[in-house]
Amino acid sequence: MAITFPSLPFGSKTDITLNSSAVDHKPFLSGPIQRIARLGDKWSVAVDCRKMFARQAGPVIAALIGGLSDLVIMAVPQPGIDTSKWSAGTIAAAATGGRQITISGGGAAKVVGQLFSIEKASIHYLHQITAVTGNNLTIQPALKTPVAVGDTVDFKTPKIMGFVSGNSQSWSVGIAENLGLSFQIDEAY
Repeated sequence: MAITFPSLPFGSKTDITLNSSAVDHKPFLSGPIQRIARLGDKWSVAVDCRKMFARQAGPVIAALIGGLSDLVIMAVPQPGIDTSKWSAGTIAAAATGGRQITISGGGAAKVVGQLFSIEKASIHYLHQITAVTGNNLTIQPALKTPVAVGDTVDFKTPKIMGFVSGNSQSWSVGIAENLGLSFQIDEAY
């Protein structure tokens, strides 16, 4: 069972990175560089929390320690984007792969650059919108699992599901009160 991450303190800094599984083939003499795009791109979210009181830091530290061995689910902040106008929608047409989905619902018109997550079989898959044509969205990365009509698409609170990066970490309430906390979550699926 995955650990649901508590809300991050206001003022936390997040860096969202898409780690590509593409490979560049560079000839050692001459010729064009070839990029081989493969499935398997995954997101990472690095977080720097500001200084916190013990009551704020405790739940975050507990989730971080649990996330070293168990999956965590964390809401991904979208600074500068007002997510209050969006809600959860659904997949309107089944898709088995690729970078196109058709959605139904989800609130206001979607915008390029917006993050969202698809939930299927209790697994959250994070994606970003790269183009919008009505209810058809072009997304990055490509679908990681087939989607069926009715699968949930969360535009209001997109989530990343993964592990806390690294095999060991050092966090304490004292560190949180004086320096804040830093950590990274790497997508598992």
